[in-house]
Amino acid sequence: MMEEIALNYKDAYEQETRNLFLQRTFIFLWLGIIFFPTFSLLDSFAAREHFLIFLGYRLSFAFILVLFLQILRRINGHRLTLSLTLSAYLLAGLTITLMVLKTGGYASSYYVGLLLISVGGFALLPLTMKQAAFAGFSLYLTYAVPVIVFSQPSSENLKIFFCYSFFFFSFIIVSLVQCNEETRARIRKFNLSMNLRSLNQDLFFYTHNLEDEVVKRIKKIEESELRYKELYENILDLIVLIDSEAKILLANHHFYSTIGMKPQSIVGKSLLNIIDDDSLPVVTDGMLPKLFRGEAVIDFQFIIIGQGEKLLDVECNARKILKEGKELGFQLVIRDITGRKKMEKKLLESYRLIDKSRTTAILSLAKLAEFRDRDTGNHLERIREYSKILASELAKHPAYQNYITPEYIDDIYLSSILHDIGKVGIPDNILLKPGKLTPEEYEVMKCHSIYGGDALCESEKQTKGQSFLTIGKQIAYYHHEKWDGSGYPSGLSGKDIPLSARIVALADAYDAITSRRCYKSATNHEQAKKIILKDSGIHFDPDVADAFLARESEFQQARVSSLVF
Repeated sequence: MMEEIALNYKDAYEQETRNLFLQRTFIFLWLGIIFFPTFSLLDSFAAREHFLIFLGYRLSFAFILVLFLQILRRINGHRLTLSLTLSAYLLAGLTITLMVLKTGGYASSYYVGLLLISVGGFALLPLTMKQAAFAGFSLYLTYAVPVIVFSQPSSENLKIFFCYSFFFFSFIIVSLVQCNEETRARIRKFNLSMNLRSLNQDLFFYTHNLEDEVVKRIKKIEESELRYKELYENILDLIVLIDSEAKILLANHHFYSTIGMKPQSIVGKSLLNIIDDDSLPVVTDGMLPKLFRGEAVIDFQFIIIGQGEKLLDVECNARKILKEGKELGFQLVIRDITGRKKMEKKLLESYRLIDKSRTTAILSLAKLAEFRDRDTGNHLERIREYSKILASELAKHPAYQNYITPEYIDDIYLSSILHDIGKVGIPDNILLKPGKLTPEEYEVMKCHSIYGGDALCESEKQTKGQSFLTIGKQIAYYHHEKWDGSGYPSGLSGKDIPLSARIVALADAYDAITSRRCYKSATNHEQAKKIILKDSGIHFDPDVADAFLARESEFQQARVSSLVF
């Protein structure tokens, strides 16, 4: 019997995983169809001489993905999902490899596209550790073999190739750990869901039509005192009868055994004596006044003190009891839901683990742009802390109280790290230049805000309603706009600039001022504060600058913690 249950659980989990894989595969293919042609914008800047042939590569790959989508829709999708997904994954790698060969082979910066494919695939698809390892190794061979065969090696190129390979396998190892943790989290979530479902079925079995049964038996109380006693003694829930002062008049055997007290020591005492202190306000201010007014109480939850001082989560339904128009008291049907509460808590912890995995994947994606500039330290971690501090302070401002919600603060904490993701499209000779940029180079550098905003805009189209990508898109586009309208890319001014971008603009500027770069030394906090207050109303929103001033000590603490880390 136990083997059959385990087998059913296994089959159910595998079926749920197949369904999830099919859903994610559709998303994965659509992202490829949209993003691959979209990244032609980068080709027009990074490899203008190859723009047309690269566009052909991208459109051909997108067309193949459309064919894969049609196959999945018309044939048994579950049977072909894994093979088609792996084929799309490797075709994407082959397409990028062709571009790598065209742009320098060993030293081509288009190698970053392979990392983007790898991180995106592992973050989105519910792969097992073995599947992820096979996909990652196959993707590396798709890149490495053609480069080795068709590119001319040199000592410098081989060093770069070695570094690229090292970073690639580092990403693969991190992704394998992530896939393993997500698989374990899905298994825990599934088991908790099945256990909770089984528990609810058991509770339903034992308590089905309980209320109707109580009402029917109370109507027959005059017929037999024995039946009345039998009802209270044998019912599975705790039954208590109290008076208008909440004193216990009568209870069933299950009640006495649960709280560990004999009838003579509890009858006549207040019900509140067995209520946990944290639950007293719920009972005294909510449940009892409603019950004493003659209203029925439904599904009130609180905590009672059981035998051995054990705390029990319970759910109570209560009503006034009348006999021939005379009030006999108030009957409470109390159900022990401690087991269900524990299951719900474990399920919530599982959801939080999955959400943490998603956050880690997003941070890894944002790190792609940062990895190309090794002089930024923990820039992303500091930016999200600064942004959260500013948003939390602005939430107290009357003008923003109804706009900045806890969800908004969580979203800006997550999406602020995507502000410079567009830098993946900036050529290395400009992005990594140690000296001052020429006017022409600066114009190219400014394009990163458009690249990032466009990429997140396309991603946002795949979601329903607003998400953290909505704020991320605003930040990527406009975090270089200035309050007086002298910023870029759109020259917005004042409150035409989205609030999220105004917040990140100050956070980004503070971090740039106080961080060391190859072309400058770090500036201390006090000097940075003077610069920000001087530019309040010029570069920065005055309200945001005031928020910074109010929480400057937390800025210093976040900066120091980052340096220690």
